Amino acid sequence: MNIFSKIKDIIDRRISLNEIYDDIKNMDVVLLDKKLNIFDEVATPIFAEIGLKNWNGKYIWHSDFNDEGIKHVVEFNVFKYYGGSFSYGNCFQSVPTLSGKKLINHRTDKSTKIIYFKRLDGWQKSIEKNKPINPDRISTVNEEKLRKSLDKVLANNIPKLEQWFTGKTTIGENISGLLKDIENPPFEIGQRIISSEYILGFLYKKKGNIESAQYWINEHFKKSLNDEAEMELIMKRIKN
Repeated sequence: MNIFSKIKDIIDRRISLNEIYDDIKNMDVVLLDKKLNIFDEVATPIFAEIGLKNWNGKYIWHSDFNDEGIKHVVEFNVFKYYGGSFSYGNCFQSVPTLSGKKLINHRTDKSTKIIYFKRLDGWQKSIEKNKPINPDRISTVNEEKLRKSLDKVLANNIPKLEQWFTGKTTIGENISGLLKDIENPPFEIGQRIISSEYILGFLYKKKGNIESAQYWINEHFKKSLNDEAEMELIMKRIKN
């Protein structure tokens, strides 16, 4: 870290500390019902403009499945200490996930889940660089801060979300994106259970390329995320 980066980091940490003091002084935490009413009022119409016309009444907005069995999804993720941010990505009719000792499909509104997972850029970069300020953080300390931060995060990110969704509407486009993520993996704390390799396995199966499907599932298995029974269950689904 050079001297300018050190100075910026010090400034950012002071700003973050001042924000914490201000939060404590003005704390009037937005409770769940009020928060959901604000989300419905502010976020739901904006997400609908980019095709996410379905809201589950809580933290998930999504499109309908397209002809290739792909659904675009945004989810609000709750943080500790009165805040949160949005993740986004795709749900696939053809990609099941493990629940207990079963593979669960995600083909209904109720079972909608982000399988190909991304974070908003500011949130992702704050994790990668261990920065004290997350520009995509939405505060729930009080109603004024919730509305202000929600408006700001949506304004900054809706064009990016729309661009990503537009470029990930086919199985081929999603395969290309996942291959790029494997080549240049986004920073994670720990390992995501639904790996890019896992998703690729089922997307290649969807395309009828069983050889590639088995290859990528075996690459997923190398991460040691599944026990033997789970591996057998997953591979059986790939082959059948």
